[in-house]
Amino acid sequence: MHSPEAITIPRVVSERDESDAGAAAAQRRAILLAAATALPTLLLLAGVVAAWPLYALPLALALPLGGPRGMAASATVAALTVAFVSGRTGVDGAALALGLGAFVVTGIAVGAGHEAQARTAERIADMSLIDRLTGVHNYAFFADALPRECQRAERYGLSLSLVVLDLDRFKAFNDRWGHDAGNRLLTAVGQAIRANSRSSDIAARFGGEEFALIVPGPAEEAMEAAERIRAAIARVSVLVAGGDMVGTTISAGVADFENGTGDTGARLLDQADKALYHSKSSGRDRVSLFSPEHRWAAAS
Repeated sequence: MHSPEAITIPRVVSERDESDAGAAAAQRRAILLAAATALPTLLLLAGVVAAWPLYALPLALALPLGGPRGMAASATVAALTVAFVSGRTGVDGAALALGLGAFVVTGIAVGAGHEAQARTAERIADMSLIDRLTGVHNYAFFADALPRECQRAERYGLSLSLVVLDLDRFKAFNDRWGHDAGNRLLTAVGQAIRANSRSSDIAARFGGEEFALIVPGPAEEAMEAAERIRAAIARVSVLVAGGDMVGTTISAGVADFENGTGDTGARLLDQADKALYHSKSSGRDRVSLFSPEHRWAAAS
C-alpha cells in the first residue's frame, strides 16, 4: 500500500480540449493541402502550362493531409484544370493526364505507407502503456486514465468506482519461493484480473504487487468485480521449487466517486486505499467498501 503523498495525479486535459486540438490540426492540414493544390491550378489557368508538375506535391500528400476526401478533392481539381487547359494550342492533354495519373498512384502509395507507419506507431505507443509482466495497463496509463474518467463522471453525472487490490503476504512468498516464482504468480494474477474484468473496466498494475481497477459504474458493480477477482485469484497457483503448486490471496478496497466534489482522482484513490487497509487489517482475502470510519483506522 502507499501513502496519499506518494501519488501524483496529473493535471486533467479535458476531452473537449483534445477534441478541439484535433479539429484545429485537421483544419490546418486541410488549409495546407488546399493551398498546395491552388498554386498549380492558378498558374495553369493563367497560362503557365509548365507548372503542371507542381501537382505532384499535393497529390502525393493528399492522403496523409486530408484522407480519402482530400485525395478526391485534389485529384478532381487537378483533373478538371488539366482538362480545361488541354484544349489550348500546343498543350498535350494526354501527357498531362498520364502525369496526373502517375501522381495519384504515387499519392496512394505514400498514403498507404503513412497509414502503416501510423498503425505501427500506435501499436508501439499501446505497448509502452502495458505492463509486460502482467498484461494489464501500467501505472503511467492509470495515472492518465483516473483523472480523465473522474472528469467524465463529473461532467455527465455518471457513476464511477475504483478498486485497489494488493496481494496478501507477497513479500513472504518471494522470500520463500524466489523472485522467479513471484513473477510467475504476478503473471497469473494479471491474467485472472483481465479474465474477470469487463471490457469497459480499466485494469492496471499500480506497482509491485498492487493493482487497480477503474469501474465505470456504481460501487455495487465495483464490489462485484472485486469479489470475482478475489475468488479467481484464490484459485491461482504456480509451480515452485520442489514441484509444488502454490498460490496466495488478494485483498481489495473499493471507493465510489462523489459527483460535485471536483475530485480528479486523488480523493477517490485515497478512499480506496483506506478501504484496502481495512481489508488487510480485518484478516486479508476480502473486499471492503470505503466508509468514514476507515479514515481513522488507516491513520492509527
